[in-house]
Amino acid sequence: MNDVLEPSDEPGRSRPTAAPGLPARQRPDTPPLDVAAFSAFYRTEVKPLVNFLLWMGAGLADAADIAQETMIEAYRNWSSIQHPRAWTRRVASRQYGRRRYGHETTTEPEDLPLLPANADITAWEQRHDVLRLLATLPWRQRQVMAWTFDGYQPHEIADELDITPQAVRGSLKLARRALAESFRQAGETE
Repeated sequence: MNDVLEPSDEPGRSRPTAAPGLPARQRPDTPPLDVAAFSAFYRTEVKPLVNFLLWMGAGLADAADIAQETMIEAYRNWSSIQHPRAWTRRVASRQYGRRRYGHETTTEPEDLPLLPANADITAWEQRHDVLRLLATLPWRQRQVMAWTFDGYQPHEIADELDITPQAVRGSLKLARRALAESFRQAGETE
């Protein structure tokens, strides 16, 4: 297995061995987990994954919770994941969809270590306004916008959501029109 989960071969320390006739902890056909690669990926991608879920309409607590659950799954499947960034977004998106339509929510904790307090109130207010507007969009449009905000191209989004690139572009077009109309209406009321 790996150095983190099992003690290393240090002098004076013995490693547990399997009893004769019993299977070892790791099968020989299982590739070893690259803990350093996963750790680097986690540190780089957990906060952007929370942001991705916020763009989709998740609340702060739900987004942090789903991001952690997704990263746990990524850790468990790390050796078989080809494109981890897209994989985590696909898994998180599905978890959020199940939670949203299953009416399962997380209570808002007082302290979220993944999400430190933002001191820039103006930026926070603008972000909150954008999130409020995104929440008015239909599910598919919001989903496509979240992938777009996260830097994916329509053909990549289509692959991940198992829809056509034309459907992605159509959803983007409708979402942009709806958001532009919302901004226009908000500007008229001010």
